[in-house]
Amino acid sequence: MWLYIALIASVFGAVSVVVDKKLVHGVSATVLTWCTLVFATPIILLYSLKEGVPSVGPLFFIGIGGSVALYTISRVIGFKAMRLTELSAIYPLISLGPLFTLFVAMLPPLSEKPSLLAMVGVLITLVGTYVLNIGSIGEGFLQPIRVLVRNRASYLMIISVVLESVVIIFDKVAITNTTPRSTTFTLLTENLIVIAALLPILIVRNKGFLEQISINRRLFLILGLLNAIATILAFSAVGGGDVGLVATVLKMQLLMVLLISFFVFKDKPKLETVIGSVVMIMGVVLIKIGS
Repeated sequence: MWLYIALIASVFGAVSVVVDKKLVHGVSATVLTWCTLVFATPIILLYSLKEGVPSVGPLFFIGIGGSVALYTISRVIGFKAMRLTELSAIYPLISLGPLFTLFVAMLPPLSEKPSLLAMVGVLITLVGTYVLNIGSIGEGFLQPIRVLVRNRASYLMIISVVLESVVIIFDKVAITNTTPRSTTFTLLTENLIVIAALLPILIVRNKGFLEQISINRRLFLILGLLNAIATILAFSAVGGGDVGLVATVLKMQLLMVLLISFFVFKDKPKLETVIGSVVMIMGVVLIKIGS
């Protein structure tokens, strides 16, 4: 069940990326991070109230603290990278994240041991994302690697990806230390902490942030709704499956962005897009069979 939930989350996440890109040139990275959570949290709160307040263990606070710190830094750095270059030039770098997540999840405290077939599915899915990122056959198979050393935006995006790949580990630790297990309460707690922590920074460093929010309030409302749905579903998937596998399926978001471009904007897919898409789908099928 977690696999289908993660796939649906990747769809909403893909749409939110499009909205993010439209907003990022008009507001600062910190404002965008803060405001996204502000508009999403009321929806998450309503959903959480239905589940009730669970009891928590000591590792819950370690998980929450680690997730909040790394998530905030990752988002701000990622948005800064998006402001420096085109989304298509750096966004494919997110495909590297599941490799870090899969490795870290095998270590304590999670000590996850996904099946060999599922791990093969992860690798095949990542190969598919690599093929998607070639850009064009004429640029060569190593083109996605060359992007890593092109400019400052690429370096920033890599840092963001590495940090974000560890965030999901802390999320899992926090979720498993709630009784009864509550993914939404964990998400709500993290959002409230980030909102409270960023507000003083905004007041001091972005004195015109309220004006930025007012001008873009409609887009922020849409973004908040998308973020709420995507994160509620993503946390539910994390709570139900191995995080190394969940992280890989969530990265299907990249494929969803391309599909949205095809069906909504009528962008004609390139050969590598078709090949990469088929490979990614094969990988996800193996993950499903192996899990």
